[in-house]
Amino acid sequence: MSSNLSIKKRCEHCKNEFFAKTTKTRYCSLDCNRKHYKILAKQKKVSVVETAIKFKINDITEINKKDFLTVKEAAFILSMSLRTIYRLVENKEINAYNFGVRKTLIRRKDIDFYFDLSMNNIDINKDHLKNMITTENSYSINEASEKYNISTSALYNLINRLEIPKKQYGKFVLVKKADIDSIFVKHD
Repeated sequence: MSSNLSIKKRCEHCKNEFFAKTTKTRYCSLDCNRKHYKILAKQKKVSVVETAIKFKINDITEINKKDFLTVKEAAFILSMSLRTIYRLVENKEINAYNFGVRKTLIRRKDIDFYFDLSMNNIDINKDHLKNMITTENSYSINEASEKYNISTSALYNLINRLEIPKKQYGKFVLVKKADIDSIFVKHD
């Protein structure tokens, strides 16, 4: 059943007048329809990005006002992954308190102190430096396993069983030389 309607309308894209055969027709041609759709899609993408940017700016100002941060907020302001923040907390490089399964808070001061600790011009207790795991006083797991002729999995099991502290350093896991040497040195 064809329609005998002929309604004078204005095209939403090119603004030319045309005669539509239905009441829902918005464009004078398929070409105008496609062009206008692309323009609307582009505007939608731009608006999504603009709202995201506004949201991030508001987030940063809100986060900067807080004294206690969640792990997600700390990761956001430090531009790190959540896993990295959790690893820093696990290695006790950043103090945090776990209030529940999904509620770990980090003091803003502790994040600032973490960066102050790495600065060269501050005074740190030298005993504290001796206890820290660094590349100078540590073996990587591969180095220790080659030196003492033990598999890496056996070494990991031994380290975990004896609760020897270890530290992730890039793609390597470091363990203090003194701790490893004390395990494998033969006592007279």
